[in-house]
Amino acid sequence: MNNREKNQSRREERQKQIYRGALKLFRKKGFHATSMREIAKASNVGLGNIYNYFKSKEDILFLVHSNILGRLHQCFDESSKTYEDPVDQMVHVIRSIFELTCQFKDEMLFVYTETKSLEGEYLHEILRQEAQFIADFQAMIERGVKLGVFDCRHPDLAANIIVFNLSISPLRGWNMFPYHDAATMLEALTNFILRGLGVKREVPAPSLRSPLSSGSS
Repeated sequence: MNNREKNQSRREERQKQIYRGALKLFRKKGFHATSMREIAKASNVGLGNIYNYFKSKEDILFLVHSNILGRLHQCFDESSKTYEDPVDQMVHVIRSIFELTCQFKDEMLFVYTETKSLEGEYLHEILRQEAQFIADFQAMIERGVKLGVFDCRHPDLAANIIVFNLSISPLRGWNMFPYHDAATMLEALTNFILRGLGVKREVPAPSLRSPLSSGSS
């Protein structure tokens, strides 16, 4: 690794350090009530030094959103490329994203509640990334319709509904995890979505790849 790569690596590590400190404060106090001075203290970074990495707390908020959306896109791409059959694709994409939303439950909930705090180009870019995520689902559904495995009149609406339902853990986990384990929730969610796409048969959800709980990562 050359000096340029080492410097970039150190910069990314310091950004992650600040990101984690800021996220804890954002979740505890709220975005608007948190100051850059508090973020610097929580991150063990000098107030003057923190501006070498982020010009404002809006920059940090954008990174929180972008990181979560980036993980969602990665989950979708890796899971969908593994299978050819649209039903298998959908089943394994549901599993991957459900696992992610359970693992990063608090971060996901924060993103849902604080998107309103983004403005201008930041808001435009996050909405663009989210629209692309929905478009990926729409394309998968449309392919399934063409192959005769899905029966769906409005793939664009179905894609939006599916993405919303995949947020069940951060949005409704408080009322579900006390009574159902993650595997039961995943199986119910998988078949609920598949029935909405016109798949008549029950499809067992694939096993979770690691134990999940209602806690954050």
